[in-house]
Amino acid sequence: MDRQIVYPGQIPLETDLLNSNRFAMIAIAKLAAAMLGTGTVANGLACAPTSPASLQVKVGPGEMYSLAALDATDYSSLAADTTHNILKQGISLDDVLLTCTPPATAGQSINYLVQAAYQDSDTGLVTLPYYNASNPQQAWSGPNNSGAQQATARKGVISINAKAGVAATTGSQTTPAPDAGCSGLWVVTVANGQTTITAGNIVAYSAAPFLSAPLLTQVKQAPAVVGMVRNLVMSVTTASATATLSADEIVVESALGGNTYKLANFSQVINLGATGAGGMDAGAAPANGWVAVYAIYNPATGARALLGVNATSAAAPEVYGGGNMPAGYSASALVSVRRTNGSGQFAVGAQLDRSVETGVVSVLASGAATTYTAVSISSTVPPNARYVSFTFGMSTNGASNGVYVIATDPTNEVGLRRALSPVATQILGGAWNDVRLVTPQSVLYKNDAVGGTLGLNVVGYKF
Repeated sequence: MDRQIVYPGQIPLETDLLNSNRFAMIAIAKLAAAMLGTGTVANGLACAPTSPASLQVKVGPGEMYSLAALDATDYSSLAADTTHNILKQGISLDDVLLTCTPPATAGQSINYLVQAAYQDSDTGLVTLPYYNASNPQQAWSGPNNSGAQQATARKGVISINAKAGVAATTGSQTTPAPDAGCSGLWVVTVANGQTTITAGNIVAYSAAPFLSAPLLTQVKQAPAVVGMVRNLVMSVTTASATATLSADEIVVESALGGNTYKLANFSQVINLGATGAGGMDAGAAPANGWVAVYAIYNPATGARALLGVNATSAAAPEVYGGGNMPAGYSASALVSVRRTNGSGQFAVGAQLDRSVETGVVSVLASGAATTYTAVSISSTVPPNARYVSFTFGMSTNGASNGVYVIATDPTNEVGLRRALSPVATQILGGAWNDVRLVTPQSVLYKNDAVGGTLGLNVVGYKF
């Protein structure tokens, strides 16, 4: 950081103060760029209806950080500097009111783009006193006693306006692109005959450069791994389209390796019969399939919800990857994958953290294969399952004959689970927990019992 040097007895110059101001601005700009990057970033500037409601919206206080020339015009006696660009901060301290006029043609609507741009603004015009060498006792009024007013502050401000699109049949109207140098923040839609604007008419612009969360909040949130949970519970005691998922804490992210948020005291309901936040992301829940459940989060408002996704045919990603995330929600984490019945309802089951208990479901009745053979368990564990737990029953016709289940390498018998009969001709039962799944929804078994059989029942899985 640069600093101005002055000396005892030196005649002070106006450039002493001007350079000090410029040096401080450059230092703050470089620090901001190190934290935020050099792209435009907006913070605050929330858009809401007026109260009482009208055909105006108000854009609240906030800040905008944008790359701009060091000084596009002379800064008092310091020459303009357009060679160097720095990340400047524009500040808006008060609400800005914008009028959005409905179209005149029946059946039409129009989209207004609320856009903003950083600007330097020389303000505080005053006629300043100047030293009068011919009569020091009587100051001049303005430079050369001209009486002219001069700006006393160069402010970084935000220019905010509403750009009207082209009116069109409702549902077909489009949002205009931001003007050069501007960033789109919000889209306000008004229809013919509309007399007031409500919150439902206002949505964030798709490319709005809002800071997703305060940097201090982001620093406090890290480090964490997406999907980490503490005391997560989701129990379905009777088949139902609705279920409640609660947890002491859930970690969500904007993307793998992206912004991280820790959601404490989470408790939300999902309804498979609905769409959007609190329901399916799109369409109906699958019948006799699998639904992945995501915890989703809106950093701007703090809103949280659950979102269901059809995960029958492929494993769901750890962060929501579909194209139907509800507006404003930008962070998510996979928190459950559950079976549905023929009516598209949650099947009975209990979940603690990432472990799901399903009840006893038979997947192999009388297995007698003497070489490793695949058993499909797609009806009882989802594609996301990493481990499966079984109960088993076996019959043998000779002492020391065993039955094996393996989930990894059959050649080297890695991951071997074995049940051994201590005496001839015996029926045994037991459990194999946390058998790792290398091939999704499939395990391998081999029966070494001469004339014996193996029965397998899935009782749970981990994902």
